[in-house]
Amino acid sequence: MIRNFQTRVRHFATILLKERLDPGGAAAAVFLGIFIGIVPIYGFQLLAAVGLAFVFRLNKPLTVASTFINNPLLQPLIVVSSVELGYLLCNGSFRPFHLSALSGTHVKQEILAWVVGSVALGVLAGGVGAAIAAVVVRLSKPANPALRDRIRFVKQMFAGCASADRRFVQSKLRLDRIFELLAAEDLGSGTAVDLGCGYGVALSLAAFGDRSRRLVGCDLDAHRIAVAREALSALNTDLRVADVRVFDLPPTGLILILDVLQYLPAHEQLALLKRCCSALTPQGILIFRVHDRERGLWSTITMAFDWLIFACGRAGVQPLTLPAAEYLGALNSARMQVEERRFRNRLPLAHILFIAKKPLAEAAP
Repeated sequence: MIRNFQTRVRHFATILLKERLDPGGAAAAVFLGIFIGIVPIYGFQLLAAVGLAFVFRLNKPLTVASTFINNPLLQPLIVVSSVELGYLLCNGSFRPFHLSALSGTHVKQEILAWVVGSVALGVLAGGVGAAIAAVVVRLSKPANPALRDRIRFVKQMFAGCASADRRFVQSKLRLDRIFELLAAEDLGSGTAVDLGCGYGVALSLAAFGDRSRRLVGCDLDAHRIAVAREALSALNTDLRVADVRVFDLPPTGLILILDVLQYLPAHEQLALLKRCCSALTPQGILIFRVHDRERGLWSTITMAFDWLIFACGRAGVQPLTLPAAEYLGALNSARMQVEERRFRNRLPLAHILFIAKKPLAEAAP
C-alpha cells in the first residue's frame, strides 16, 4: 500500500516537473513568475502564481520558483528600482527615494510610483528571464535518438583532432540546427558531395550507417580540409582544396551546399545549382541552405550577422542572397521536385532549406 502510494507520488511529481518544458512554455512560466514576484501583492504571490499557472497551463514549479526573485536580499533593490522607474514613467524624471516619504504628505504619490514602476520592472525583468529560460531549455533539450546517435558518431570522428578544432565542431553541432534537420532526412545512397565542406561535419553525418560510402568534398580553407582528412581518415573520402565553381562533380546521389552560395555572384549561384542538378543520379538529392530574406527583423539580424562574418573573414566580396523565388525557379527549370523549409537557428538567424530531388524520368543516362 505504502509502496503503491510512493509510486503514484513520484509519477505525479515527474509529470508536474516536466509539464510544458518546451522553450515557449518555460519562457512563459518564468515571465509570469518574475512578474508576480515583483509587483507588490505581498501575501498573495504564491496563490496568484499557482492559480495563473493552472489557468494558462504552465509549468507550476517553474512559475512558483521564479517568484522567489523577491527575496530578502533583492527586495530592497526591487522596491527602490520600482519607485524610481515609476517616477520616470509618471513625471518624466527620476526622484531620490527616501523611506521617510512613505509616511509623509506624498505617500500616495510614492505608492503610485511604486505600483506603476513595479509593473514596468516586472515586464522588463520577466522578459529578460523568459529569454534566458527559452535559450537554456532549447540548448539542454535532449536530442531525438536519431540525431543523438549521429552526433555521437561525428564526435567520435573528431575525437583525435586538436582541441581548438574539436571545440569548434562541437559548438557547431550544438548551435546549428542544420544537423538536426539533416538527421531527419533520407540522405540517399551512393556518392555524397559537399561543396564548401569545411571540416567535413555534414559529410560524416552522410556516412552514418554506411562507412563505405564515398564522400567527396572541397573547400578553399586548406586548414579545414587538413582537419577533415584527419578526422574522416577511416572513411572513404576524397577531400580537396578547390573552388566550388570549377570543382569536377562526379555522378552523385547527394549534393550538399551549406552557407556557400552567398559568396558567389547571382549568375554563378544559379549556374552552380544547374550544374549540381545535372550531376545527380536518378532520385539524387540536392540540399542547400540560404538566408531567408522574408522574415522581417530576423532577416535583418541574419543579413547583418553575415556582413560581419564576411568583414571579419576578409572575404573580399559582399554577401549576396537571392530571393527564394529565384532559387526555386532555377530548380523548377531543371525539373527538380522541390521542398522549401524555413527555419530559425538556435542563434537568431533565419534560413531556408531547399531539398530538391531528381525524378527518374529526368535522370541522365
